Amino acid sequence: MTAEIVARVLSSSRYRDVDPGLVHRLAEEEGPRSRSQDEAVKRVKRRLHQAVGAFAAPAGRTRADPLAGVRAAWRGDMTDPVFRAACAAVLASHASTRERVPDLERLYDGVWARTGVPLRLADIGCGIAPLALPWMHIGSATYLASDVDGRSLEVVRAFFELVGHPHVVTPLDAVASAPREPVDVALLLKLVPTLDRQDETAAARLLDGLRARHAVVSFPVRSLGGRGKGMERTYRDRVERLGSESVRVREIADVSVPSELAFVLTLEDGGG
Repeated sequence: MTAEIVARVLSSSRYRDVDPGLVHRLAEEEGPRSRSQDEAVKRVKRRLHQAVGAFAAPAGRTRADPLAGVRAAWRGDMTDPVFRAACAAVLASHASTRERVPDLERLYDGVWARTGVPLRLADIGCGIAPLALPWMHIGSATYLASDVDGRSLEVVRAFFELVGHPHVVTPLDAVASAPREPVDVALLLKLVPTLDRQDETAAARLLDGLRARHAVVSFPVRSLGGRGKGMERTYRDRVERLGSESVRVREIADVSVPSELAFVLTLEDGGG
């Protein structure tokens, strides 16, 4: 029954771009709990909404080229204000990156001050966050981007190809496995709450499996509905617990900016 559940879920316009590996994992988990295939499909879609649905484009939206403005502005210069404005406009169109836009340079500069500028950078659950590349100041560092949303990965791949930046773009279900490639820094920006909704042990497993010296975790200061009361304390508590749950976390440094809570986790060698 698993294959049929996967096929039905992926036929949905809302989830047709989701990594099939994620859908297969959820179908295997929900199939035995369901009384019928219809119920299993509903349960899988409910869990996909928890994982990616809050940030997915509404079903039926015309697939215009989201990089049209970026392509028109590109003149080979990352510091060009017109190009940066075009990238910022795309970032502002996505719920997960919108609030970060005013603090992009400050956020990444604060991270590199703790980690050093990476030569290899992983961005797990990246969404369209790699479009912040003009503010990262990472030179020609190889950028490894992964996500379960194929549409976001298409945008990211096209962006890297446009600007000629070294990259590897790969679908990845971070609940099931950690990236295998060694990197200097792994970004898990706003990823922990999404992992927690799927499996409360997934974030610690991911940290323990990373082949990285540093991981950067971040959290929103407000909910998608605009509420912020109590969120900072909740997420500061969460990162402290994460430091205890992972066997590799040795130090936690606060690199928060006004628009986002962010922490550099220094990891003991030996991941993966």
